[in-house]
Amino acid sequence: NGTSFHVFDQGRFAKEVLPKYFKHNNMASFVRQLNMYGFRKVVNIEQGGLVKPERDDTEFQHLCFLQGHEHLLEHIKRK
Repeated sequence: NGTSFHVFDQGRFAKEVLPKYFKHNNMASFVRQLNMYGFRKVVNIEQGGLVKPERDDTEFQHLCFLQGHEHLLEHIKRK
């Protein structure tokens, strides 16, 4: 709905996408960077975050990361 983004295949994302934009291909480092900028992992309510999900799908959101509201991106800053 434009309020978050998903990484559906972490292995492939780390191998193919991260090296294009970062000096590493480490998913944990990418998640750490997201956290420093205020992004939070969305936890699936059905699983309560305690059970490993069936899919390799991770979702992240930030209050100022909204589709169609590019002017809010300037508010996403490193803590």
